[in-house]
Amino acid sequence: MSNKQGTGRDETLHNILVESLEHSVEHLDANTLSRLNQARHRALDQARRPRLFGSQWLKAATFAVLLVTVINGWLLFTTPDVQHMNTDDIELLLANEDFELLQELDFVAWMIEEEHAS
Repeated sequence: MSNKQGTGRDETLHNILVESLEHSVEHLDANTLSRLNQARHRALDQARRPRLFGSQWLKAATFAVLLVTVINGWLLFTTPDVQHMNTDDIELLLANEDFELLQELDFVAWMIEEEHAS
């Protein structure tokens, strides 16, 4: 029973507020009505404009840029270091004029790699 009384009071209060607001709107001066109408049109224009920051394209572009940045960083820091051959070793081999050793290029390459590894 008390719930119905509460609902009835709420409806009565609601009706009184609506009537009061309608009465106050009817008696607004021309300057206030003009300003309200201008504000309404500005709000409608803002709502019709496409927003860049709210669009899905901006989110997709941001994700793509981040993805490219992460991949480039990953590739940059995981690139193996290229070992440069020491030309002193080759000059030393050529100075000895040991042509049999030069014919075994695989063996020479292995020797150079072993020297760089240690």
